[in-house]
Amino acid sequence: MPLLRRRTRFALIAVALAGLGAARPPTLPRQKYTFDATSSEINYKAQTGVFQNIKISQGKVTVFADRAHAIGIGDPNGQWTLIGKVRVHAPPHGNLSSQRAVVQVHNQRVTEVTVTGSPAHFSQQGKAPRQLTEGHADEIVYDVTAGTVDLDRDAWLSDGRNQISSPQIRYNILKDRIEATSGGSGKRVHISIGPRTPSKSKAHAPVSKAHAPAKPSPRPPGKAS
Repeated sequence: MPLLRRRTRFALIAVALAGLGAARPPTLPRQKYTFDATSSEINYKAQTGVFQNIKISQGKVTVFADRAHAIGIGDPNGQWTLIGKVRVHAPPHGNLSSQRAVVQVHNQRVTEVTVTGSPAHFSQQGKAPRQLTEGHADEIVYDVTAGTVDLDRDAWLSDGRNQISSPQIRYNILKDRIEATSGGSGKRVHISIGPRTPSKSKAHAPVSKAHAPAKPSPRPPGKAS
C-alpha cells in the first residue's frame, strides 16, 4: 500500500473513537497449527498445499475459507492465501470476514494480514453491553510489526455513536492515532460525532433530601384557612 500523503491528523476523533482500539484485527499466537478440510493436496518436497473447505485452528483463533493455498508448510516462514467466504474468529480481539485474505508468516509468527472484498469487514464486541465496533473497506492491511491497520478504498469506522469515512484510513495501534486522507482521489474526509447519552444512573437518580422541596407544615386544629 502506498504511503499516505497529505495526511490529516484528527486528535479529537482519536479520542471520540477510542473504542476502535479494541477492534484490532486478530493476531495468531505462536502455537501449533491444525488443519481440517474436506480435501487436501500436499507436496512435502515443495512445502505447498491446496485445501478445500478448510478450517485452520491455532489456540483460540479459528479461520474458515472455501479454498486455501499454502506456501512453506513445515517452514518457519510462509504464506497462506484464502479464497471464498473467509472468516476469522479471534476472541476477544474480534472478527474479520472477506472474500480473500493473504496471511504472511515469519519465524512462526503472523506478521501481516491482508483481507480484500466488496468490502472486507471486521467487528468487535466491546466490554459495555451493546457496544459494537465495526469497520469496512475494500482492503484492510494489518501490519503486526508496525502496529498499524490500513483501510483502503471506501474506508469506514464506527463505534456505534461516532464514525469516520474516507478513501484511506490508517489506525496506529501503538500511538492510538487515526489518520485519514483522500489519497489523491479528490474525495473529502467525513466525520460524525454523536451526542453522549446520559447514563441511567444519572438520568434517574433520586432527589437528595438536601434539595428536596420542603413539605408544608400541618395546619393547627380548629383554625380555618
